[in-house]
Amino acid sequence: MSPRILMSVSAVALLMLGLTALFFPDLAADGIGSGASVPVQLFGGGLLGFAALNWIGRSAILGGIYGRPIVVGNFGLGVSTAGTSISASLDGRLPEWGWVLAAVFTIHALGFFWLMRRPPWESSASAESDRGSV
Repeated sequence: MSPRILMSVSAVALLMLGLTALFFPDLAADGIGSGASVPVQLFGGGLLGFAALNWIGRSAILGGIYGRPIVVGNFGLGVSTAGTSISASLDGRLPEWGWVLAAVFTIHALGFFWLMRRPPWESSASAESDRGSV
């Protein structure tokens, strides 16, 4: 998978989750509690920020030390959200959809962990095709 595909898929997924949390907080907070709509909306706003960051940064050089703030920020979002979702689902504080949220953000964290650990170009042949012939 190329970094551009990972960033694009991540941006679209975060956009959908963020819009749902921001504009339909009662639907997203169903089963959590009556006072949870404001924290859900705040979380949705953060997701929309990450969606914009990923969409704008999808054409940047990513991997190794390049784009490290974008990659580490997304990795942190994935780990913290997946861990919280798993913990809350195990305790019964989230309904069944909490496991879906945990799975989505676990995949998100693994994708950005892979991106953080890989070099910016996989091989010299792919680097030349990415840059074009000179």
